[in-house]
Amino acid sequence: MTFRVYGTPIPQGSMRGFVSRGKGKARAILTSANTRTEPWRQDVAAQAIKAGVEIIPSGPVQLRVVFYMPHPKSRPKKYKWPDVRPDLDKLIRAILDALSSIAFRDDGQVCELSATKVYTDFVGADITVQPL
Repeated sequence: MTFRVYGTPIPQGSMRGFVSRGKGKARAILTSANTRTEPWRQDVAAQAIKAGVEIIPSGPVQLRVVFYMPHPKSRPKKYKWPDVRPDLDKLIRAILDALSSIAFRDDGQVCELSATKVYTDFVGADITVQPL
């Protein structure tokens, strides 16, 4: 199943931890370093559902993603490959988290992964999920 998500791809970002102390108790709190990640993940999940993606409950999964990044005005148009941030692995992590429990039970099922990021006039991502 292949579907398209519109909008600028947002990386997952790293998790930040801190200790919250209240009423004599200390507990660890984890937060995402990138506050824009959640809306992007929600868009990915919504488009998957809208496209009729069915969950693959078990077995190996293949995931292919092409990220279409906005071309910065500061770079000449001859540059096709965005060799700058956001990192491809962090973009993929956001997709994996968004599709867990929607396209596959757990992202540990993904055994084959293909990811590309390119500069284009269109921004978004094309995502293909299928059982191996």
